[in-house]
Amino acid sequence: MDSGIQAELLDAVASGVLVWQPTSASEWTDTDPRELRLVYVNRTAARWLSLDPERSAGRTMRDLFPHADRARIAAMFEVARTRRAQDFGATTWTGLGASAVLLRALPVGEGAVAVLIDEQDALRRAETEATRLNRFLDSIVENMPAMVFMKEAEHLRFERFNRAGEELLGLTRDELLGKSDYDFFPQDQADFFVTKDREVLRTGVLDVPEEPIRTKNGERWLHTRKIPLYDDAGRPEHLLGVSIDITDTKRAQDLLRASHDELALKVERTEEQLRHAQKMEAVGRLAGGVAHDFNNLLSVIQSAASLALGAVDDPAEVRSDLAEIQLAAERASRLTRQLLAFGRRQLLEPRVLDLNEVLLSSREMLVRMIGEDIALEYVQGVGLGRVKVDVGQLEQVVLNLVVNARDAMPRGGRLTIETANVVFDSGYGETHPDVKPGPHVMLAVSDTGAGMDRATLERAFEPFFTTKEQGKGTGLGLSTVFGIVKQSGGSLFAYSEPGRGATFKLYFPRADELRVASETRLPAVRTTSRGETVLVAEDDEQVRAVLRRVLARGGYRVLEARSGGDALAVAERFEGHIDLLVSDVVMPEMGGPELGSALRSRRPGVRLLYMSGYTDDSVVRHGLLEGEVAFLQKPITPELLLRKVRETLDTPAH
Repeated sequence: MDSGIQAELLDAVASGVLVWQPTSASEWTDTDPRELRLVYVNRTAARWLSLDPERSAGRTMRDLFPHADRARIAAMFEVARTRRAQDFGATTWTGLGASAVLLRALPVGEGAVAVLIDEQDALRRAETEATRLNRFLDSIVENMPAMVFMKEAEHLRFERFNRAGEELLGLTRDELLGKSDYDFFPQDQADFFVTKDREVLRTGVLDVPEEPIRTKNGERWLHTRKIPLYDDAGRPEHLLGVSIDITDTKRAQDLLRASHDELALKVERTEEQLRHAQKMEAVGRLAGGVAHDFNNLLSVIQSAASLALGAVDDPAEVRSDLAEIQLAAERASRLTRQLLAFGRRQLLEPRVLDLNEVLLSSREMLVRMIGEDIALEYVQGVGLGRVKVDVGQLEQVVLNLVVNARDAMPRGGRLTIETANVVFDSGYGETHPDVKPGPHVMLAVSDTGAGMDRATLERAFEPFFTTKEQGKGTGLGLSTVFGIVKQSGGSLFAYSEPGRGATFKLYFPRADELRVASETRLPAVRTTSRGETVLVAEDDEQVRAVLRRVLARGGYRVLEARSGGDALAVAERFEGHIDLLVSDVVMPEMGGPELGSALRSRRPGVRLLYMSGYTDDSVVRHGLLEGEVAFLQKPITPELLLRKVRETLDTPAH
């Protein structure tokens, strides 16, 4: 291209262009940059630098730019010598009366070409770029989902605040800017913030993961990070802070921790209930076992005393002694029944009934028992559901609770007996593992007496534990209640505080049966024999001897066996008709139910009557609790035995 055309093109561009060339090739060996001479300058550069193109040609860089430092001139010479372009980063070059900004130098030919822009234009462009950048940053800060603020370092007054900060604090920027924390925060909170701000300015970055703050919108929790902004001298000039609202997250964490703590407490309570239940079960088994053996002895004592009384014609003193023996045995019998009730090993005859009717029938008796200084109040549930319990044992439960309540109110008070329908959901069952979910009927007995402390309440249902004076109680009242309720499939809970009385709440599952069976008294029956033969199977020799004597006096023919196997052998040898088997439930080799089944297979017409001091698992498995066969609870008196034998023989066969 023609050099004239090239010059016209360069004159038309908006940037300044200067072309430098060494005067000769030999000058490349000279490291003095002053030998780099101007060979061309376009109109733009000439105007900016106040150069005359005609007079400037051939002049060195040092001549044209006397104020440029040697390093800049050397850098331009290096571009020409090494043939590599170089950016000058908007370096100002001051010429003869004017200045421009050198952006870039490029190698051309044997020399270099410098590209410049106008200094004023560069400033305008820089200002425009700075404005654009500030708007960009302002937009980011304004729309951040976190509170962003800046304070001046000296007085810690707010200089900047974003929209999220306004929403969080419930304050406008006009209210905030130029103010300090003391202008709108409580004294203690403002002191806290200012102390932390001074710490930031003194030491550097501060991060507070959880920071409470009281605002017009209520208490909030923030995660705050603060940093100092320094001036050119390194002194703190501003404080910048960013706060993220973590209130919802913290509340969720607190709820989770609370749920965890509540769950741990439930587990602890469940374990405590399980340990208590295991302890009570162990004591119950011991009580049941003791009562079983004791009942055998009582059967002998009571029966022997009864037989002796019937046979003695001597002076009244002998009869009086025998009567005392019989009375003591009856008292011991009541004690063993309480033990059996606690151990859940006595025979129940459950019936579907209405608790309100049972309580109403016993009202007069209870009023006489508690005395005139205690007011008795019934709160009967409306539409009360039915329950399936043993009416006699239920009356025993109410009686024991009422006696305890009376003893807790020696100076009088109020006794309340309440019934209601209750439904336990699955959530209640999780915290009370001994309660089955579903509909229940509640029986509550409350008093206004002395109450119990926690330690006493925890032991209230233990057998032989009592707070009464020696000789005033056996300690079996509440343990009997416990055993009866548990054996009936129910649950019970006690609530009490010293000086605030006590409440015992009993829950029985609602019965599915629609019929209501009221208790009926047995009619009078004969107790003498009509010539029947009775096979007695009893492993206890004394008990067996008493049974033989009582039955023989009643006119029955008696066959004896010491075990189930022995009974089958006796029946095999006996050629006559056996009308009734009277057998203990639990015996070595073969228990009563197994014996009865085997005997009936050989003698289909035989009637069965079982005896036991308690109803263990073998009794339950064979359905004796459902009243399918006759059962006699030990201890046994002659009258009771003869009555039950006669009743069993007279009952039509199924």
